[in-house]
Amino acid sequence: MDDKVKITFDKEYKIRVLDPAKFDKGEELEKECSTFVEKISTFNDKVNTLVDILDVHANRIDAQKLRAIGLRISAENEAEQRTRQERALQTMINEKRAELDRHTLQLQSLERIESEQKAMLEKITNS
Repeated sequence: MDDKVKITFDKEYKIRVLDPAKFDKGEELEKECSTFVEKISTFNDKVNTLVDILDVHANRIDAQKLRAIGLRISAENEAEQRTRQERALQTMINEKRAELDRHTLQLQSLERIESEQKAMLEKITNS
């Protein structure tokens, strides 16, 4: 390397310590870096927007999942409720049938007693 420092003037007559070619390369690199930083910033903004959109969709999906789970549980409970109600109604039917059978037997018994009493009454009135 050169131990001597070269002092030059640029196109705008400013004093430069660097070689004009190196200075031009440095300015070009600075422009490329600022363009790169702008692109990265734009990319970062787009990624943040995408993440926000995905978060909204994830929240909607979670809400729909919870709703679906609730509806499924409700449907399962409805089936169990109907089964219980069916059993209760079947029990009531059986009780009413048993009551009907008792009343039928009681009616038959009363009809038999009535016919016996009519027969006895007829026997008494004919004698």
